[in-house]
Amino acid sequence: MRMIVKWGCWLYLMGIFLAPSANAQALAFITNQGEDTVSVIDIAARQLLKKIAVGKAPVGIAIAQQSKRVYISNVDSQQISVIDGNSLQLLQQIQVTGSPVGLALSPDQQWLFVADWTGNQVQMLAAHSLQLHKTITTGQAPAGLAVSLDGQYLLVANRDQDQVSIIDIASGLTMQRVAVQKHPFGLTLSRDGRFLYVVNVLSNSVSQIDLSHIASSPPLPLQVQHWRVGEHPYCVAESADGRQIYVSNTQDDDISVLDARSGLTLQRIAVGEVPEGISVVHSSAEIVVTNWSSGDISVIPSLDASATDGANTAASKAISSVKSGAKSRAFGQFILQ
Repeated sequence: MRMIVKWGCWLYLMGIFLAPSANAQALAFITNQGEDTVSVIDIAARQLLKKIAVGKAPVGIAIAQQSKRVYISNVDSQQISVIDGNSLQLLQQIQVTGSPVGLALSPDQQWLFVADWTGNQVQMLAAHSLQLHKTITTGQAPAGLAVSLDGQYLLVANRDQDQVSIIDIASGLTMQRVAVQKHPFGLTLSRDGRFLYVVNVLSNSVSQIDLSHIASSPPLPLQVQHWRVGEHPYCVAESADGRQIYVSNTQDDDISVLDARSGLTLQRIAVGEVPEGISVVHSSAEIVVTNWSSGDISVIPSLDASATDGANTAASKAISSVKSGAKSRAFGQFILQ
């Protein structure tokens, strides 16, 4: 009897250590604006794990990789939802002012920045308590957000002014306004922090802003390059090795693959209908794209930056599709990894 008890305890403990957790694999959290839910998809398994009810018309997303908290902006109900990335349960939901769209976290994941689309401002919240710390004035219709790697500067795409604001977070003052092209929306910061890539929706382009002199005093003009992509681009992501960028082209139902330094288009890859959000799994280098009209995600295998066109074309044909929900958007960094 004692031996049975001992074996039973041992098996129980082994079960604790060996049982699969919800986030053992990279998870995609997809905002479904048409059904007020967030879909959780196991990317490696190509499997929908759960749908979580949130506020009305969820759009933006930011993920704290350390605390595994997932932040969602619900534009129509003027709310921020917080999901536990371990239990996949809704933790809390708070009211904010205006029209919350883009989200970003500080590098130390202590602060959450919320773009108020109609209020021309960004709300800075304590990431854990969601208490308002300050409000920062931006340009017109702030959309995509990013924070510099040193946590000093907030980078804001001001859609209706065709520019990016460089804002000193401590003072809340705008240090520079960088002209891009027409209707900047999604953006991403390179992993080394040197470049900001900004999608210009109505110019069918992406702008590369060199942030090397962002902290110079007096401020020096930042160098900007503009590269052509597909029709009506929406979001941009950097490859796992930093050598390429990927841009979702909503009206072409594909993504553009560009050399991250020269801006040369390397290839175009067909995905679902009206692709919007785009992100990359760092461990596998897979590209994940959310498709608004087809209500699914496309998972593209790793593209070798040094491979021949034929090798990459073969990889692009192995795309997987997973149903997510109505009007899948996932505006921001949506992979817990």
